[in-house]
Formats: sequence, C-alpha cells, structure tokens
Amino acid sequence: MSRLDEATRRLQTAIDRLDRAVTTRAGSATGGDAELQAALKGAKQENAKLQSVASQASRRLDAAIGRLKDVLED
Repeated sequence: MSRLDEATRRLQTAIDRLDRAVTTRAGSATGGDAELQAALKGAKQENAKLQSVASQASRRLDAAIGRLKDVLED
C-alpha cells in the first residue's frame, strides 16, 4: 500500500499547488494564468500517475483473487 499512499500524497501536493495558484490568481490579475496553468498541468500529471497505480493495484488484486479461488476450488 505504500505506493498507493505515495501516489495519494503526490496528488494532494498537486491539489495544494493548484489551490495556491487559484488563490494567487484571485489576488493578482497579472501572471496568475501561467501559474494556474502550471499547477493544472501538474495536477493532471499526478492524476495520470494515480490512475496508473490504481490500475496496477486492481490488476494485482484481481490476480490474487483468482489464485485464491483456484486454491479454494481444489
């Protein structure tokens, strides 16, 4: 689960950066767009990483369940 925890932490970090960028943009009309775009890009990258980790975890769980079923059926 540590990989999932790490991915969750990275996503939270990206969300925090995005939140700061939105707050900054609200306080400043100039330059905020570039920071907001960078934060959004970072959040999208983190989301893609989390999707990958979740997909891997799902496949591994499905394989483990299949092995357990085989053992129980024998």
